[in-house]
Amino acid sequence: MNQVTIQWDAVIALYILFSWCHGGITNINCSGHIWVEPATIFKMGMNISIYCQAAIKNCQPRKLHFYKNGIKERFQITRINKTTARLWYKNFLEPHASMYCTAECPKHFQETLICGKDISSGYPPDIPDEVTCVIYEYSGNMTCTWNAGKLTYIDTKYVVHVKSLETEEEQQYLTSSYINISTDSLQGGKKYLVWVQAANALGMEESKQLQIHLDDIVIPSAAVISRAETINATVPKTIIYWDSQTTIEKVSCEMRYKATTNQTWNVKEFDTNFTYVQQSEFYLEPNIKYVFQVRCQETGKRYWQPWSSLFFHKTPETGK
Repeated sequence: MNQVTIQWDAVIALYILFSWCHGGITNINCSGHIWVEPATIFKMGMNISIYCQAAIKNCQPRKLHFYKNGIKERFQITRINKTTARLWYKNFLEPHASMYCTAECPKHFQETLICGKDISSGYPPDIPDEVTCVIYEYSGNMTCTWNAGKLTYIDTKYVVHVKSLETEEEQQYLTSSYINISTDSLQGGKKYLVWVQAANALGMEESKQLQIHLDDIVIPSAAVISRAETINATVPKTIIYWDSQTTIEKVSCEMRYKATTNQTWNVKEFDTNFTYVQQSEFYLEPNIKYVFQVRCQETGKRYWQPWSSLFFHKTPETGK
């Protein structure tokens, strides 16, 4: 008998899997009803009840069974009346689960599938913060990002609001994470307010408004370190060669460096323009492997490039 039961459980699981592959568990043909209280999407950690009600022709169910992700549940099941049963979960912590229920009908050798439902648990969104919008030179886009806060585990959408301070026109952009907005679509002048609204089935939150001027958020084209050499003068010095394709005239840059065995970076600052390849001189210890990175910003502006890729250079031994 146990072998027969296990085989039937496998048949039901295969049927449910087939249904998932063709539109989800809610697409199965039901012979009754399954519902969740308080809702099919609920806050993670809540106590929930799943009800199953059979409506099978010529069947007065002997028993009603619940399955979660294809595994039969054995505990916390209460028979409410002849056709209905309840499964209770305390402190439900799974982000997603597929539930279905079956009935044992007299004169039926196999369990009869009643219905199924997908359930989800998660959290309402946090207030989006650290909203940032930048224009990477040559990209043609304004890229806006934010800190979404804790993971919600359920489908959460974000609407980025962009409102011109000159024309009062507002545009909205729906996304699931960051957004790239074509600068050609920003026809309302140079000054804008930007804010982000987060929403899912459990709640909605809105960020503070960020005021921007398009000319102030441009980040120069990436700076790249191309090569290094150590010149054996009386006091050896290392020259780092680096460049950028930026057309911005006034650029401030930082180069940081350290021995690969150290944790602390040393930083040198430069004011430059990129009409020629830059050369930066360093007086370093011999026979040491160093790592370098560079980044730039338009002079007087707020936003920096990301640090460039790591560039490694080992200084020669003394006298070599």
